[in-house]
Amino acid sequence: MAKASLSKHMEESLTGVEEDPSKIGPFITISRQFGCHGFSVGLLLLDLLNEGADPDESWKIYHREILTRLATETDMAEDVLDRQRRARPRLFTGIFKALGKGRIPSGMQIRNEITTIIRSLAIDGRAILIGQGGTGATMDLPNGLSVRLEAPEDWRVKQVAFRDGLSETQARMRIRAKEREREYLRKLYRAKFRRTPPFNLLYDCSEFSLAQIAQQIVYALKLKGYIPKR
Repeated sequence: MAKASLSKHMEESLTGVEEDPSKIGPFITISRQFGCHGFSVGLLLLDLLNEGADPDESWKIYHREILTRLATETDMAEDVLDRQRRARPRLFTGIFKALGKGRIPSGMQIRNEITTIIRSLAIDGRAILIGQGGTGATMDLPNGLSVRLEAPEDWRVKQVAFRDGLSETQARMRIRAKEREREYLRKLYRAKFRRTPPFNLLYDCSEFSLAQIAQQIVYALKLKGYIPKR
């Protein structure tokens, strides 16, 4: 059976999910500067939150899995979806649509669908959502914590150089390129999802270890009553 087009999939997707406040979450969103190890913090959180938990109450982590799910459901290549999600509007997309070859969805369509998926995961609860605009997509939902990871550029340069086997000059160039790319998306999300301040918790990764950050996030969840104190 052929997969649905992206536009049809969006019409039939999770937009009708009931958002009863008492049935939402808990969930965590993690936004990060490039080089701040957001996924590693997520994995540490996963271990802490699932320690001693019943299998039916276990937490799950989502990052690239969100794009993988969208790619599977729409029969499109994951790298194409990701590239188009990040890209600024371009003439060629309009040309394809004018020719009736609407196989290349707009970045807005992709971002809207990712937002729908993220909201459904947050509503289901016990979800750790890394990047993908998760903070903006869920900022109106209760029972969640939004976390931002930042650090001075020089610190991040050393992390990326070591992780990716690059010189510090190459690592700095990569960081700045990634930040320019993400800045475009941040502007879009800030325009659509307005909240001040945008995050509940902000950490300087050069001052706290990843383990300390994960422990503090768990403590914050307990203070807020989102998870039991044990």
